[in-house]
Amino acid sequence: MRALKLSEDVRPLSDLEARPTEIVEQVRATGRPVVITREGRGVAVMLSIQAFEELQDSAETGELQRAVEDAERDITEGRWVEHSEVLAKLERWSAGEA
Repeated sequence: MRALKLSEDVRPLSDLEARPTEIVEQVRATGRPVVITREGRGVAVMLSIQAFEELQDSAETGELQRAVEDAERDITEGRWVEHSEVLAKLERWSAGEA
């Protein structure tokens, strides 16, 4: 996603109400988000589909990275289970045992 240009990419809600196609075209043409304001305060951001998908991918990557870091910390602190024990628990679970 391209960086926001405050001089061009901050628009009042009245612009969105009066000229929605213009704002959508601005987002598409520039690749930058547009911040929608009401009474001088930001209330929404309009993004291209590509930028939105990139944000989702980044969030998923961040979640995976945190999970890996948590797992590494657990291993370092001795919180882990042998593979054979996990398999035995899964077999009991799939057989309906507690």
